[in-house]
Amino acid sequence: MVIGKAAAAVVMAMVLAAPTSSAAPAHDPGVRKVEYSLGDRAFQVPGFHTEPDGPLADLELTAVVHAPRTLVGKRPLVLLAHGYWKPCANDQWAWPCPAGDAFPSYRGYDYLAEELARQGFVVVSVSVNGVNAGEMGEIADVARAAVMSKHLELWRDLNDGKGPLKLAGFRGHVDLTNVGTLGHSRGGRGAVYQASDEHVGELPSGVRIRAVLPLAPADYYAPDPEAPENLDYRITRIPFAAMTGSCDGAVSGGTFIENAKGRNVVPIHAVTPKNANHNYFNTEWSYDDDSTCPATALTPEQQRKIATTYVPAFFQQYLNGRWNPVVSRGRPGVDVVTHQPIG
Repeated sequence: MVIGKAAAAVVMAMVLAAPTSSAAPAHDPGVRKVEYSLGDRAFQVPGFHTEPDGPLADLELTAVVHAPRTLVGKRPLVLLAHGYWKPCANDQWAWPCPAGDAFPSYRGYDYLAEELARQGFVVVSVSVNGVNAGEMGEIADVARAAVMSKHLELWRDLNDGKGPLKLAGFRGHVDLTNVGTLGHSRGGRGAVYQASDEHVGELPSGVRIRAVLPLAPADYYAPDPEAPENLDYRITRIPFAAMTGSCDGAVSGGTFIENAKGRNVVPIHAVTPKNANHNYFNTEWSYDDDSTCPATALTPEQQRKIATTYVPAFFQQYLNGRWNPVVSRGRPGVDVVTHQPIG
């Protein structure tokens, strides 16, 4: 995982041009919003190519940040990662986008990030368009996890006053030993890969993930329950909640719970929002209604209200120790089955 000399020049140019990054005020005046980008060719993952037998894929290091406007003490960080969607607005599947029109999937969780920031979290939503334009299969999960880990490394260094990110006000105020991750769709699969018992040891030094929420996660492939592929997606030592709508037309969502239950030494939660679909969790994807039950489907606003209720409660419980019964028991319209630790 390297940043070459040419990309490093892009990194510095992008960072030093901070006034050109998006720093528009968030809707909530108590929440600060800022974007950063180290360029569309800032990163590569060994083994991940544009296509099988093609060149190594160039990947972006781009994100939007929501945080409390005034930071006091150290705050937990929550990292969000979107899933598989077109990388370019004109429907080209290439990276970088030839027309410079990268599709902003990573901004589709601004509503959720703002609520998390309102509750005291530093929230970083990362772009993975370059991964979406590259190879498919498990190697793409490796790449998603690597991009997520690289952003965590950048934030560890920023917190220590080092590295290429030059974002004022964060130094010394972000706790990289208290991280939560949320991945949507194939982003959820990548988040589980990153935090799995098999791969959590590959996180950057000084970084610790303490809670994971795969949101409508895409299922992984394993030929049977005992196949070794299951180990790459098995989390037993970090609390997680797999949340999938009952009307999701893209994924089933149960694979990760089945892979972990009976082995878990911490609570895990199967969360089912009734009548929710796959795409409404991301505002940039909501033009595509994939619901399998259109007669009873939630509106986009109703579905996002579920996200802004359950997701902050989950991270408050596992990152801040603030127990909330909705995490384990659900609420009207949200069913939760909790698998308690073994032993």
